[in-house]
Amino acid sequence: MRKSSWIRTGSAVVLVAASALTRFSVYPALHQVPDDTRTTFRFEGSATLLNPPALETGDLSEAFLADLPVILDRSVEVRDTSGRTAVVADGVVLRGRDGTRLNSSEDVWAVDRRDLTERPAPAGSGAGKHEGLVISWPLEPERRDYRFWDTGTRKAVPARYDRTETVSGREAYVYVVKADGALADPATTKALPPALPRQVVAGLAAALPADRRPDAAVLAALPETVPLTYTSTTERRAWVDADTGLSLDGALHQTVLARTAGENGPVTLFPVTDVSVRGAEASVEKQADEAAGTARLLWLLSTGAPLGLLVLGLVLALLALRGARRRAGEGERRPGAEPSAEPRTPQRR
Repeated sequence: MRKSSWIRTGSAVVLVAASALTRFSVYPALHQVPDDTRTTFRFEGSATLLNPPALETGDLSEAFLADLPVILDRSVEVRDTSGRTAVVADGVVLRGRDGTRLNSSEDVWAVDRRDLTERPAPAGSGAGKHEGLVISWPLEPERRDYRFWDTGTRKAVPARYDRTETVSGREAYVYVVKADGALADPATTKALPPALPRQVVAGLAAALPADRRPDAAVLAALPETVPLTYTSTTERRAWVDADTGLSLDGALHQTVLARTAGENGPVTLFPVTDVSVRGAEASVEKQADEAAGTARLLWLLSTGAPLGLLVLGLVLALLALRGARRRAGEGERRPGAEPSAEPRTPQRR
């Protein structure tokens, strides 16, 4: 075999091996949550909140900031990775449109870097316990229901696949998450009073719109010191890119209510927070652009590059085989190796 055939054959082997390496090693290594992930998604909407300055001064006529225009920024940052596990900080900051910080929270989770479900928390990470999805959706989402961790009630609830829509030119799966129950978020419950004087509760109720006030007779029957419990109700809608699992858009309505026990069952007294927001247009467009770029890269690594390398390797292998066969045929037809085509005539003596 000539040197050129050896080169072609060797190159073909290298290309086929590179094709397999790209598809089955490079692609899986890159198709996971990167260790330098840091993203922020902005929501816009309105909120009704208790007004701390009014509560401190006792001016309960201004006890609520009603229908306040707000901005909610949710940031996700990977703090550490170990194999398939990523330790992620999940932060939420609620601000008024003037930039005034109204509320904030942060949780730390340990998640799988591919399907985003729970993973054992590494020692010393401070990651909280959870079940199912919590920060985002699998990198390869499906048209099916998932389990989602509700941070308000600290329990897993269904995330139901609802429909498929188009968001900024991208195909998106729409999931709906609903959760309600006793407020279990430790940071929030720690900041709320376990009881209030009846006079304060009545003043807060009086500051509400008439159709949202508790019955006056119920208020009058409350004890001098009213024990309080809190409930959390959350409804989320997520528009998730069908190719990459990136969240393209989202909507959130979350309410925390103060309640107490009445003669005929629990009595809702007043809202602590009532936030309703939807993804800001700029954030939606940014996510769609990122999803498009990520989808192209994933296609290149999973299909384009491996297929191209495989085809080129096979072409070189065929050329090497064809060259070897041609040279073998030429060797059989060399002068002296073939019988004469014309019969010899015997010579007379």
